[in-house]
Amino acid sequence: MTCVITLFIITDPNIPIKEFGEFDMTPLNRLSEKYDLYDENDEFIRSVTKNGNLKIEFDKLSEDTKNAFISIEDARFYEHGAIDIQRIGAAAIKDISTKSAKEGASTITQQLVKNTYLSPEKTIARKIKEIRIARAIEQRLSKDEILGLYLNSLYFGNNIYGIETAAHRFFGKSASELRLDESATLAAIINNPAKFDPFKHKENTENRKKLVLQRMLDLGHITQAEYDDACAETKFIDSMANENLFYNYAVAAATHNTVNTAYNSDIQKSVLSAINELVHSSDYTVAAVVFDVKTEKIVAAASNTYKNLSSMKRQPGSTIKPLLCYAPALDNGIITPVTPLLDEPTNFGGYAPSNYLDKYYGWISAAESLSLSLNIPAVKLLNINGIEKSKSTAQKLGIEFSAKDDGLALALGGMEYGVDLCSLGRAYCKIADGGKNLIKPETAYFINKMLTDCARKGTAKKLSDISDIAAKTGTVGTSKGNTDAYCIAYNRRYVTVAWAGSTEDFLPNDVMGGTLPTEICAEIMKRPEMKSGAFQKPKTVISIDIDANELYKNHKIVAARSTTLPKDRVSAEFSIYNMPDKKADEDLFFGDYEDFRVVDGFFN
Repeated sequence: MTCVITLFIITDPNIPIKEFGEFDMTPLNRLSEKYDLYDENDEFIRSVTKNGNLKIEFDKLSEDTKNAFISIEDARFYEHGAIDIQRIGAAAIKDISTKSAKEGASTITQQLVKNTYLSPEKTIARKIKEIRIARAIEQRLSKDEILGLYLNSLYFGNNIYGIETAAHRFFGKSASELRLDESATLAAIINNPAKFDPFKHKENTENRKKLVLQRMLDLGHITQAEYDDACAETKFIDSMANENLFYNYAVAAATHNTVNTAYNSDIQKSVLSAINELVHSSDYTVAAVVFDVKTEKIVAAASNTYKNLSSMKRQPGSTIKPLLCYAPALDNGIITPVTPLLDEPTNFGGYAPSNYLDKYYGWISAAESLSLSLNIPAVKLLNINGIEKSKSTAQKLGIEFSAKDDGLALALGGMEYGVDLCSLGRAYCKIADGGKNLIKPETAYFINKMLTDCARKGTAKKLSDISDIAAKTGTVGTSKGNTDAYCIAYNRRYVTVAWAGSTEDFLPNDVMGGTLPTEICAEIMKRPEMKSGAFQKPKTVISIDIDANELYKNHKIVAARSTTLPKDRVSAEFSIYNMPDKKADEDLFFGDYEDFRVVDGFFN
């Protein structure tokens, strides 16, 4: 008895003890905080926590749901204070006598403290602190408020937090709509989310669910008939996709608790459907984000994980090439889409990149090299542009670099920290929208056209059935396997970024930029609501004939003369500010070409 009295005194939060500090409501206030999200039409979507997890008001939960958790976790919750003396007395004495803290008997209030205030270590000092905080909470909040916070903070495994998120994941409904057996199942899972994972250990889950139901029956919360009905096998939804990623992005950008977003429910359904149809494993992570080109706002986002990916940075692979290598070269008049580039093994002062499967094409146009995502021409362009000038262009488009991002490997996406999916998507929005005065409109048009070829016959050719679409793929990995795969598909209205990656292992061998991510983009971009017209050609882009012999034999761009035969002519598009200089040719009449540059391709 003396031990119990001593424990009661030292756990009184009103008695100051320097080692335990003063009680701080901040963690609970943070847990109580919610963000109300609204869609593009100012219609309410849902409320979420600071971490983007779904949140439900306590009074919307059924008595069955509340009683399921109370019955199995803390049957006398509404009768005792912060601690249950009847349960904790013997446990505390044993803990003190053995100088450990292994005994159970935690109340729901104590579990709330563990979830929000404390580390998982087991020491007597930590247990005392836990009880002090629990008693402080009980002095400030009602039992209903405590239970509401508890249910909204519970962990259900696989990064699923809160009963509302769990109800959507396992049953595809709000927690307010849970049946008795579903409520009992969720109460079962929290005891050990790994052991009672219903997708991996269904029998364990069912047995634990029946234990919860038995406790509810014994306590008089349900009848025998209700118990019998609820003991039937519980059904779960088979859905890989969830939209928590959208909520993560929305909250990350929030400045107020009321958050107006560009959420489009039809496009969101398409994103969820694409992931559900095409992703059949949770062994690696998949995400898809759709942006409105004009506003650069996110209209839809989903993934197959509940991890918060909103600030995740990964190596971008070849998706960086249009932004870092080709845009600066086009902007500065170094190349045109038809410029011949020599694709062959090249050593750049000790850096010797290679193409995929060591396949080289010899002389190939800039448009074709980007469409096929060849590595050597990209590195050559970065080298000719100059790394700092190239980075400057990419930075205008929203790509961030570290001080260590200063080598030619940047051309292939080799960065210290990488790029987040939002930065990539918004960079391509700028290109899709004509450069937005950050790069020349002619440059944006040429990249759009080159990447239209990529979608039609290049690495993103799984998009070839969709009209007026451009795309860029990217794959990151080593000789042991791939770690990241991307496709960025876009038209004049929307940009879709699809990514697959693994942080602990390698992706399956068949997952590359041109496979699963491109298939996801195709599934989304083919929908009627995503349709768009062709990319607009600036008036400053014109088509002229060039000499085919000079192009294919000498790898030079020379305007065709009036005497050049039709069979020896090739039509090509140029910016009027960077055209073949043939002032004397009577076939050319558009302006004064005195300052135009002859672009001859690469010189070693």
